[in-house]
Amino acid sequence: MEQKYGFISRKKNARTLDFDKYIPEFLMTKRLEKRSPKTISTYEQTLKQFKRFFDERSYSEMNADVMRDYIHYLTYEKKRWDDHPTSPIREDGLSARSVNNVIRIMKVFFNYLKNENLISSNPLKSVKYQKQEKDTFEIFTDEDVIKLLEVPNKKLYTGFRDVCMMLVLIDTGLRIKELTNLKASDIDFKMRQITVRSSVSKTNTARNVPISKRTCAELQKLIEMINVESDDYVWLTQFGERYFADTFAKMLKKYGKKAHISGARVSPHTFRHYFAIKFLREGGNPMTLARILGHTSLNMTQVYLKFTGSDLRDQHDIASPVTSLFDKGNIKKSGKIRFK
Repeated sequence: MEQKYGFISRKKNARTLDFDKYIPEFLMTKRLEKRSPKTISTYEQTLKQFKRFFDERSYSEMNADVMRDYIHYLTYEKKRWDDHPTSPIREDGLSARSVNNVIRIMKVFFNYLKNENLISSNPLKSVKYQKQEKDTFEIFTDEDVIKLLEVPNKKLYTGFRDVCMMLVLIDTGLRIKELTNLKASDIDFKMRQITVRSSVSKTNTARNVPISKRTCAELQKLIEMINVESDDYVWLTQFGERYFADTFAKMLKKYGKKAHISGARVSPHTFRHYFAIKFLREGGNPMTLARILGHTSLNMTQVYLKFTGSDLRDQHDIASPVTSLFDKGNIKKSGKIRFK
């Protein structure tokens, strides 16, 4: 077979790849590898966006220069969130983190093609990831959270429901998919815990998440109000239909505007960050936090620890061995060590 531009053509003089054929085949392979539906969806969306770019620019070949053009487009030209109908459109390009996610997925795709002998080399092989600020994200203040909880009309079912959803996020740090897939049978009011089923967990692993007495009581009121069966979803519309994640996310943005929240993006995931940092600041154990959040390693938990530096110093002042030995007078009284 003839080699063109680093690719092995399946027919003579072919210069481009058949994306309409290879993208579905790639996705099927990932399904067979038991990748999560969310991961498959992200792969599909990313690859289709690149195909659209490739077709619109009418490239005659596929090579590293094309990929650099695409990365330039993502970084400086793409309207941020233009593919998400519920988000505001910005015209300053994607963040380095988002661009790097695209690069990573595209590398996986091209490596698959190479392993299948459909190409001879990965066009992203020499393309490096962008430098990004490490482990930064926006977080709510306590005042932000209180304001958000005060906005919904709790006299109405819909307002009380949204307050309960926010309480669960504040109290547990659940991911939005885990929250909106919650069923009545997943709540154990005696043990005061929520079970995150493996089918909805990002890591495909079930876990039990504790909840406070207040959150437990408010959830019990909500369930009594809507009178659902054990296998029914907890979050419903006023018409008794399922209340989905994107609708809740839109409502949160409306509450954020009414509460005049400007320091952090009002989204379900920002509540997750808030819970994690607040948990640590209040003396929670990092290992326990990782288990509650469903982290498979302590890497992300370490990120949250960076946001509690001053709090760690306060804890160190209390628990410092040197403080215990000298400032509390233990060794001074013994007379063995004296400091001028």
